[in-house]
Amino acid sequence: MTDAKLELTLTQFVDAFPKDVYYAFATTQGWRDWLCDSARFEARPGGSYQLAWNNGWYAAGTVRECTRPERVALTWFGMGDPGPTDVKIELKGKDGGTIVELHHSGFGQGEDWQKAYEEASKVWQIGLENLESIFTNGEDLRITRRPMLEIGINDFDEEIAKELGVPVVKGIRISQTLEGMGAGRAGLQPNDVIVELNDKPINGFADMAVALDGKQAGDVVAVVFYRGAERIAVEMELSRRPLEEFPLDPAAIAERLRNIDAGIMKELRALFKGVSEGEAEFNPGPDEWSAKEILAHLIVSEQFFLQSTIAELTCDAQREYTGDFSNVRAQNTAVLSTTSTIAELINRLKASKKETATLLELAEELKARKGVLWGLGQNMLQYPGFHERTHMDQIRAAIEAARKG
Repeated sequence: MTDAKLELTLTQFVDAFPKDVYYAFATTQGWRDWLCDSARFEARPGGSYQLAWNNGWYAAGTVRECTRPERVALTWFGMGDPGPTDVKIELKGKDGGTIVELHHSGFGQGEDWQKAYEEASKVWQIGLENLESIFTNGEDLRITRRPMLEIGINDFDEEIAKELGVPVVKGIRISQTLEGMGAGRAGLQPNDVIVELNDKPINGFADMAVALDGKQAGDVVAVVFYRGAERIAVEMELSRRPLEEFPLDPAAIAERLRNIDAGIMKELRALFKGVSEGEAEFNPGPDEWSAKEILAHLIVSEQFFLQSTIAELTCDAQREYTGDFSNVRAQNTAVLSTTSTIAELINRLKASKKETATLLELAEELKARKGVLWGLGQNMLQYPGFHERTHMDQIRAAIEAARKG
C-alpha cells in the first residue's frame, strides 16, 4: 500500500517554449544538460533509460510516454529504492514560456521509502533550479557553483616524503597554487602535503571529490597539511570558477573564434618559417610525433572534434564520450597521405578553422539552447588557443631535435 503523503509535486517556470524545453526530458543530451552527469534515454514507450551522477548515485527505468511537446512519463528506480515509482512531467505554455509540472508518486510506507522520497526530492529540486538557469542565462549551476582549489598535483610516495621530511606517506602534494584563488590565499605552497580536507582524510586524489561533496564556491572548509615535519591547520574559502563572458549568440561566438584563430595561424606560420620539409618530417623518437604529424593532429581535432561537436549539439545528440581518436597516429598519417607539405597542412588547418566558425555561425538551432551555447562558448573561449599553443611547444622541440639530429 502506498502512502498518499509521500507524493512529490514540483512546478518550475522556464523561459522557453514547450517545444524547446521538451528536449530536456526526451533526449540523452537533454537529461545530461540539466540533471545528471551520464545518461542514456530511448524516447519511445517501452524504451529504457539510465541516469547517473559522478557521486555514484543512479536512477533507471522504463519510458511509458513521450508525447511531443507536452508530456513524458517514466517508471523510476533510484539507487537503494525499495521498488519502482512513477514520474510524470507535463509542459504547459504560459506567457511565452513553459510551466514544468513534475509529479513523482508511488512511494510506499516505512523508513526505506521515506529515504527514497527524500533523495528524489533533493534530485528534482536541484535539477529544476538548474533547468530554469540554463534556459534563462545559459549558466549550468553545477559548474558555476562548483568549488575550485586551483592547485596543481604532484607525485607523492614514501621516497618523496622522506626527501621533504614529511612524516606521512599518504596525501596530496601540491605542485603549484594559482594567485588569488582559495588555496593560495590560505597560505598553501608547493610541496605542502594535504592530509585532511573538510574534516575528511585525504589519501589520494579521489578523496578530494568526496571531501567536497555538497560544498559550493564561497564555502569555507578546514584544511590540514604538512610543510616538512610541521602539521598546519588553516581555513580556506573555496574559490569560484573563472568563467568567460560572451553573448549567447552563435554568430557572436563565431566572430570571437575567428579572431582567436587568426592569431593562432599567424603564430604557426611564423613557427614554420625557414623549416624544411625534411625537418618537419623528423621523428624525435619512436613514440613522438614529427612537426607535420602535429599539424595533422590539429586538423583532425578541428574537423572530427570541434565540428562534430557543433553538429551533434544542433540535433540534441552530443556523444557523452568523444574518445581520443585525434591522438591516433594512423589518423594523422592518413591526413599526411593527402596533404604532404607544410604549406598544404597549414592551409588545410586554416580552412578547417574557417569551417568550424562558419558551422557555428549557422547553428541557429542553438539559440533556443542557451545552456548548450553557454557550455560550448566556455569550452571554446575560456582558454583561447591553449590546445594549439601547447602543441606549438611540441613542434619547436621536434624541429630543434631535427636540426640537432
